[in-house]
Amino acid sequence: MVIPSTDGSASQSRGRLLPSGNGRSPGEHVYERAMFEDRVCAAQQLATGLQEHVGDPDIVVLSLSRGGAVVASAVAERLGPNVPHFYYRVRPIPCTAIPRLSLGSVAGDGSVRIDNMVAKSMGIACDEMMAPPLSTEAVSTAHNGPGSEGHNHATAALMQAIDDIDMQLQEEQGSFWRAPPCASDLTDKTLLVVDDGMEAGDTVREAILHLRHCYQPRRIVVAVPVCLADLRWQLRRHGVCVVDIVSPLCVGSISRWYRRGVSASETEQTLLGSLFAGPAAASGEFDYE
Repeated sequence: MVIPSTDGSASQSRGRLLPSGNGRSPGEHVYERAMFEDRVCAAQQLATGLQEHVGDPDIVVLSLSRGGAVVASAVAERLGPNVPHFYYRVRPIPCTAIPRLSLGSVAGDGSVRIDNMVAKSMGIACDEMMAPPLSTEAVSTAHNGPGSEGHNHATAALMQAIDDIDMQLQEEQGSFWRAPPCASDLTDKTLLVVDDGMEAGDTVREAILHLRHCYQPRRIVVAVPVCLADLRWQLRRHGVCVVDIVSPLCVGSISRWYRRGVSASETEQTLLGSLFAGPAAASGEFDYE
């Protein structure tokens, strides 16, 4: 789907339109390739598909990356002057024994999610310390405080991994102009999770699992300019509303959907400077994990 820009002009994305069929609903089209001038232009188009949230007092915007922060900032401005926008970084806790298996996740607000089933299978003691709501502060206290010598190797390794991830996230979150959200900002709210594109979807899936586990939001809406068609279908199947501009069969690198690639335009650089401080603001490039 291509959404017209808010000034009534033609969309600034372009690409080859694939007809309905091959399992798609009648009338549904998927773009194979598109190009946006920059993330601000993409956000302006994306916001037209979010009109139902304009003026909603319970809407909270969360961005998952620096590129997503640029999109989210422009979207939040279109939704209303008082819509809060938080930079919300979530990282998986890796399982060293099995690559790509996650033991849970840590967020920039200090919240921790542990997948108890996976943890127990790895020999990790899921005692009261692991019960939600769990925070990095509680984990650090258990890791370094009295009785820590009683933890087995697997449990100690998990705690150390959480400590290490928390230190990285604190530095990333500290560069954003606004402090991370607290529980009251997220619980029973409509959370608009924004990024500048989704290819594999690992980041957004981790964020959704984390938010649902830690805060029980009323509703989660994912808004991205570019979303892999299959990923879009998977998220909707699990009860997540997805709003996008184009949903191609193959995404490739997210940067190729923007005219300047990983390099920030002048408008994007100005916006980054207003949102971030230090290297995160000065860098003229967007990095993709």
